[in-house]
Amino acid sequence: MRLVTLDNLKEGDIIANDVMLEDYTVVLGKGTVIKESYVEKLRELEIYTVYIEDAVPEKAEQAVKKTVEVKPQPAAKETKPQQSEPEKKEPQIPVEEITILRDDVEKQVKNKIKEIIELHVYQQTTGLEKIAETAQNIITDILEEEEVIEKVYDVRERSADIYEHSLQVCSIATLIALKLGLSEKEVYDISVSSLIHDLGLRYLVVRYENQDINLLPAKDQEEYKKHSIYGYTAVKNESWLSENAKEIVLNHHERKDRSGYPLGTDLVSRMTQIVGVCDEFDECISGVGKARIRVHEAINNIRNYSGIWFDSDIVEAFLQLIAVYPVGSKVKTNQGETGVVVKQNPHFPERPVIRITINKFGRAMMSEKIINLIKETNVVIQEVIK
Repeated sequence: MRLVTLDNLKEGDIIANDVMLEDYTVVLGKGTVIKESYVEKLRELEIYTVYIEDAVPEKAEQAVKKTVEVKPQPAAKETKPQQSEPEKKEPQIPVEEITILRDDVEKQVKNKIKEIIELHVYQQTTGLEKIAETAQNIITDILEEEEVIEKVYDVRERSADIYEHSLQVCSIATLIALKLGLSEKEVYDISVSSLIHDLGLRYLVVRYENQDINLLPAKDQEEYKKHSIYGYTAVKNESWLSENAKEIVLNHHERKDRSGYPLGTDLVSRMTQIVGVCDEFDECISGVGKARIRVHEAINNIRNYSGIWFDSDIVEAFLQLIAVYPVGSKVKTNQGETGVVVKQNPHFPERPVIRITINKFGRAMMSEKIINLIKETNVVIQEVIK
């Protein structure tokens, strides 16, 4: 999967992620085969970048060819055999997204988590310990990257898939644990418990996808808040899981100011807080038990509770790792210009590199203009406009 601009989007390319408007309306679904008319529609909607598959599957190529073959013969005035738009220059700075896990690894691990947990829940199997191997594989994959804890990572809003949510929490929590210098055993316990921290949600009948649980009827709120107890009950007798890991499953929604659940305790370990920070953030951007919001809004939410819900150094480690404006975000600056984030700057998660697409007069740029916000200190992002 790679991010491309509309200028580089070709007929026959396959959409790799849902293309959504600001209100999360899906414009083009994952797997859609691109046609020229789609590109123009995206331009009208002011969507300038999309994710596409790295290679076009054979069936998709055949589908495109077939569409061309059965297309009615256009009238003479519509035929433009000699006309074509001027060839556009390749951008000088390519779009560069940095993800925690490689796409192929993420897909494989997500499917593995789903397989293990669903077998456990629906068939009462005893194979939950396979999660341990999965956790170790994630740690190994993360550690293979150079300067892994010095990077700024792009994390995007997405649908409320509980398995994807668990994987994302695991990935970010593992990075924070490494950045804070926790022991190898502590990093492992955080990783493995993150993968099953929301196991209890699989036992609920209350709908939690894109739902603010605080707006549900009282009985549904009460039932939802039992999911951490259900999860803990499912793993408390598992000998392969440490007591620290089990405590994380039980207490990942507890807060230092005693505002959490299920017990309302302030005895929250640092390991649990690390998972709690990541869980709170990812719930907000995926819509698990919350109304979904933008990445920058979710980050501000975490920042606001530094020292209140979570230890301030844990929040600081989180803030250093996650990009406030993920690659592909459409933003407006204080100079009145509109652009697309194309790259992150290490150590500066709020100051990315932007390709300006519309000038301050509302006109499309005729030539490439790149602004690096750590160099252009007078320019700031004022708005995320998609």
